[in-house]
Amino acid sequence: MKKIVLFIIIAIFANTAWSQEILLPLGNNPQLNKSKQARKKQKSTIEAVKLPFIDDFSNYTLYPDSNLWADNYVFINTQFAIYPPSIGVATFDALNQAGTIYPNATVSQFSADTLTSQPIRLDSVFSPALKAIKPSDSLYFSFYFQPGGGRGAAWERLGDAPETDDSLVLEFYAPVQQTWNHAWSTKGMILDSIYKNNNRYFKYVILPVNDTAKYYKNGFRFRFRNYSSLGNNIIPSWSGNCDQWNIDYVYLGINRTKTDTARKDLTFVEKAPSFLKYYEAMPASQFVAAELKDSLRTVLLSNLDNVAHASSYKYEIRSQNGVLVHTYNGGFSNIDPYLTNGFQTYNYHSRPPVDYTFPQAVANKTKYEIRHIFKEGIGQDFRVQNDTNIFIQNFQDYYAYDDGTAENGYGLTPAGSKLAYQFTLNNPDTLVAVQMFFNSTYNNSNLKYFKLCVWADNGSGLPGDTIYSSNPILPLEISEFNKYQTFFLDRQLKVSGKIYVGCIQSTDDNMNIGFDRNTSSESRIFYNSSGSWNQSFLKGSLMIRPVFGVDFLGINTVEKNNFAFEIYPNPLRDGNLQINLQSSANKQNSEYLLQVFDILGNKLYQSELKNEININQLSNGVYFVKITDITSKSQITKKLIISR
Repeated sequence: MKKIVLFIIIAIFANTAWSQEILLPLGNNPQLNKSKQARKKQKSTIEAVKLPFIDDFSNYTLYPDSNLWADNYVFINTQFAIYPPSIGVATFDALNQAGTIYPNATVSQFSADTLTSQPIRLDSVFSPALKAIKPSDSLYFSFYFQPGGGRGAAWERLGDAPETDDSLVLEFYAPVQQTWNHAWSTKGMILDSIYKNNNRYFKYVILPVNDTAKYYKNGFRFRFRNYSSLGNNIIPSWSGNCDQWNIDYVYLGINRTKTDTARKDLTFVEKAPSFLKYYEAMPASQFVAAELKDSLRTVLLSNLDNVAHASSYKYEIRSQNGVLVHTYNGGFSNIDPYLTNGFQTYNYHSRPPVDYTFPQAVANKTKYEIRHIFKEGIGQDFRVQNDTNIFIQNFQDYYAYDDGTAENGYGLTPAGSKLAYQFTLNNPDTLVAVQMFFNSTYNNSNLKYFKLCVWADNGSGLPGDTIYSSNPILPLEISEFNKYQTFFLDRQLKVSGKIYVGCIQSTDDNMNIGFDRNTSSESRIFYNSSGSWNQSFLKGSLMIRPVFGVDFLGINTVEKNNFAFEIYPNPLRDGNLQINLQSSANKQNSEYLLQVFDILGNKLYQSELKNEININQLSNGVYFVKITDITSKSQITKKLIISR
């Protein structure tokens, strides 16, 4: 069996009893799912690409550049690769362009993602002068690739490694014959197999393109394809996205050789970091200068050439209205080649100080754009696109350890397990809501009732007394427009100091809460599955965000409830269930959704709002009646007891 080893390892180390943390592959890609309606439409007519063809995916805008690529199946991102040649990669996996698992996915190999170039003018070059391409022009195609899965301990790894039966394939298109021909392929592997040979995280491939009759035509194309396979797991919900590959720095051009590995290119490698010590974002009312880092220790800078170059680095901070409020200038320094010396070691570039203190805004929500600029000090390098790296520093009304992107899903077993996330307030405040992101799963099998809870600290850095517990809550069905779900507390909760925000599960099912692997807050994640609290050892951050402030009106257009309802008789002994809605909005019944669920979260009844419903088919037991305002997505759930 495949794709299940991580869960077994976690179960062994987490607890000797039958209780465990579970970390799952994604059932979908929330970023692609959320943005598929907003992405640019492909142009109806594309002018053939002229040589050189170059893309290092440093635009990292979810989808490939439509000027260079003809399809949208791969995911352009900065999250899934480990130390790529330059910032941004194209990730191949088992998810389609909408961010969901391919409908043809099986436990056997199936064709998954494809990345296809636009037509290319391989008959001629146009600069510095127009001429036909000949074999003597030495035309080569190159790229870097990396299997997913990362390195290190199983609970620290990023992504999923393709098995030996899986593969990554490159094909060339012959315009006259109208055929795709095999050019290169590799079987699935683990990253260690690449790293141990040359201490590098990506493998370089360079191929001659020398079949004049087939390829030196207008309309030549190339494409990458991956063949994947789902895990053959007993529990279907454990089968998720898998078999990832990362591609970077695709380059097709003339006047090259098979030893052509260097580029006069100075580049960022990873996304820009937060200026805060512990958080990616925090409430404006909670910010104090002590929350800032002394220096940024994760600015990875690389020189892809085989000789040293003079480089310059600076960062600029702009306010929400675009005004430049601060500039740090690290000056000039030489940077040695990455292939022989690794990343930049000059501290004023690679570990710049945080020498700006954001104003303590109290209750004024705001954000800042931090723009990092790294480039060759003299002249211009090969790719200016990877010379700028931007981070948005948010001071809103919520805390966030996570960066907003889930690479895995998190949950606990068995039923009754508790999950607590530690946050430390600098000032007393009012907790009004909690935002949570749930990965979608097959048939929404993870959307089960849970209780939202808040705990005080016990004085020893562990959750103590329960200071808030909600009625059972059922998450909304996942939709492309509903990333984080906002759950309002039924009363304003005054809190201070160290608190723990989390939930109690009602079933053995995995809740599949979003888990960000690119930030590390496991020291603040605690779970209780067997009567005592344990600190998590899974590297990453939960996508749970507490929201503060009595003026909070919602995030992502979620609004406070403007309605209430009562159900009667309750308990229901005979007859129909009566529903009485009180609403401050002038809305029709068709604008509300009425649903009835059992204790496990299974949906048993659904219709537009009615004043009376017949549910005589339901047996005795505890049920939940939920009404949702379709426009605002706000909802209220009531417990119903049937006792006939």
